[in-house]
Formats: sequence, structure tokens, C-alpha cells
Amino acid sequence: MYVLGLDVGGTSSRALLIDASGRRIGYGKAAGGNPAAHGTGTAAANIRRALEPALLGVDPAEVAGAVIGMAGVGALDRAVFDRMWASAGLRCVPAVAGDLGVAFAAGTAEPRGTVLIAGTGAIAARIEDGEPTAVSDGLGWLLGDQGSGFWLGREAARAAVRALSRGESDGMLTRLVAEEIRDSDNRDVRDGHDVRDGQDSRDVRDGRDVKDGRDIHDGQDGPSGRDGRAGGWPPVDGRAEAIRLVVHAQGHSPLELARLAPLVSRAAAAGDPDALKIVATAAGLLCATVAEVRQEGEDTPIVLAGSVLTSEGPVCSAVRDGLGAPTALAGDGAAAAAWLAAKEAFGLDREAAARLHRRILREA
Repeated sequence: MYVLGLDVGGTSSRALLIDASGRRIGYGKAAGGNPAAHGTGTAAANIRRALEPALLGVDPAEVAGAVIGMAGVGALDRAVFDRMWASAGLRCVPAVAGDLGVAFAAGTAEPRGTVLIAGTGAIAARIEDGEPTAVSDGLGWLLGDQGSGFWLGREAARAAVRALSRGESDGMLTRLVAEEIRDSDNRDVRDGHDVRDGQDSRDVRDGRDVKDGRDIHDGQDGPSGRDGRAGGWPPVDGRAEAIRLVVHAQGHSPLELARLAPLVSRAAAAGDPDALKIVATAAGLLCATVAEVRQEGEDTPIVLAGSVLTSEGPVCSAVRDGLGAPTALAGDGAAAAAWLAAKEAFGLDREAAARLHRRILREA
């Protein structure tokens, strides 16, 4: 007999098949299956693609249980999903839930504690018997997600445009952000996606459209000049360089600012004062999010998940220091989901479940 664990997010869908001993039998990965982001039809199709290699060579009827941790589960059309599930030959009824319980299980076998996830977004939850009983933040980039990857990237862009507008171009964070934006502009033009052709590409100085591929610096052709360097560094006109960053940000999806988050960690590690301030503020916000769902003095584990917190760097270190409680980094979400399925399907007691958790997560 086997069990399936699936970790389904906006970017990827991953499926892991294990047996009762925790041995990995099959694994599959496909594109994102978040129904809120992609719609149930596309999400279900991508999950099906992840299931196929995981079930290769196995009779799906022998799968005794499954747990699916799914971002955006509230938007799932269960009838559409169930048809996809049956088409894969699976007869067990999967437990489909949000990703909070699975993220917590990816870091500990304990039944209760706290999980803090900081990736593109940010959310914290109190977990009791594997289920969230209190939730903080997770309110989206516009109104929430404090300390998230998006938040870090936006603050990096803000710091850069303000510094450049003042004629200050020496800071490492400012230069890293400007270079990343120039490189992105170059890619847009090479791919034929010059955002300045759209209504969001207005010259924010006076409302005039930027036309004819002319650069806002000094009339150079293209977004970065003939040498691809936007006139070199430091910029001749810091204010114009700041406007370039503004035009870029306004012409792209706001969530693309999240890709600037690693630049904050890089600059902070080098001692850049703007980056250090952003890191300290982000850590404070994330710790405050945890405090909303966790009792003071509680000694249950705190699991840290998401790219901001599972990548070693100044943000993760500052959050760990600020929490002042035992922390564990989340491992593979699909492995954690498979473990949760095994606990239920095989009726494991707490000691046996802990042993299986160590094996599955260690091998993931």
C-alpha cells in the first residue's frame, strides 16, 4: 500500500508517492496548481501532470490515502478536481487543505506550534493537531504580506529611487537595484515587450508618453543606451535614473518587485545601511505577525517556511533572533504531505509517526 503527498503552489505542483516504510516510490513535478492563480481547470491539469510520473509503474488503486497542501484552496472547484483525480485511477479520497498545516509538518512532527511563511507573500498561523486555529496576515501585497519577498523588493526599489532622486548613487543596494532594472529593460526590448508602449509607461515627470524608443536619460536609443549601460555608472542625471526605475515598476506586475528581495540580503551582508534598515524592519514585521497567533512565553516549535526564511541570510537570522524561541526550517512540502497521509492511512502512533517523519524528511 502507498500514500501520496502533494505540495501545490502558484509556481509548481509536486507529488511524492511513498510506501508504509517511508521509501520513496515515485515523484513528479509540474507547473503551478493554485486554483486562485490559474483557475481550477488549469490547476487540475497541472496536478495531473505531476501525478503521472509519481504513479508510474504503480497500480493507483493501491494508493490508500493522500494529502494535498494547496495554496488558493478556497478557489477550488471540487467537482472539476475530483474528475481529474478519478481519471488518474485513484480511488482514495484525498484530504485537500491549505498549505499552512503542510508547511508546519515540513519542519516538525510535533502536533502543535506556529508556522511562519515568507515567500512572495507572508502569513503566520497557530497549528493545533495539524490544523490552523489562528491566522495572521496573508492579506496580499496591496494591504498586507508584511516582511515578505514582495515587501522587501518594494522597499529596495523605494530606497533606490529616493537615493537616486537625491543624487546619491554610491550605495550598494541602489546600484544593485538599478542594474537589475536595466537588465530587465534590456530583456523586455529583446523579447519585444517594451512596457513603454502601454498606458503605464508615461513619463511621470509631466505626464507625456515616452515615444519612439527614446530613453528618458538623454535621448539615447533604446532603454539602456547603445552600450546597454544606461549611460554608465554613476548616472549623469540621478533624477532621470530614478524615473527610469519608476517607469519600469509601473509598467510591470507589482509582484515582480519580489525578485529584488535577494538584493537586499546581498547588500545587507556587505553592510549597506539602507539594506540593513530594511532587513531590521522586515524582521520586526514578521516577528509581530507571529506574535499575533502565539502566546507569550510559549515553547512549542516555530517552523520557518518560504524562500525568504529558508535561504540563509540576514533576514532569516534577524527573524530567528527576534523570535527568541526554538525554530526549525521547513523541508520538502510534498514529503510532509506524504507523511501526514501515512499517519492517517497506516494508523501510526506518535512514536512511529516521529520515526517516519525523520526518515521521509531526511531523504527528501
